[in-house]
Amino acid sequence: MAEEIIYTMKGVSKVYPPNHYVLKNIYLSYFYGAKIGVLGLNGSGKSSLLKIMAGEDQDFLGDAYPAKDFKVGYLKQEPELDESKTVKENIMEALGDLPLWLEQFNKISEELCDEN
Repeated sequence: MAEEIIYTMKGVSKVYPPNHYVLKNIYLSYFYGAKIGVLGLNGSGKSSLLKIMAGEDQDFLGDAYPAKDFKVGYLKQEPELDESKTVKENIMEALGDLPLWLEQFNKISEELCDEN
């Protein structure tokens, strides 16, 4: 699985009016398990790149897509939090069903260990 490409960008460009390219003809492939950092000066396209990857920005040229059965999560630079909730409650809400899946996985794993 380590050699599996989980996200691909082909010829991606992002242009802001009047003709300002923050991304121009980008080709990228991310492998499963890779640790990726995005560095650059202010206005160089870091947030634009991540928004495209997360599917939050559809207004770009080229192709950008995750592999089948992979989902991209994205935490905004300036998250909109519900101030009536605790930090933990906001995080749990953002995680959706993930904690439930993890709990089910752990339960099944324990049952399998007990059988052996």
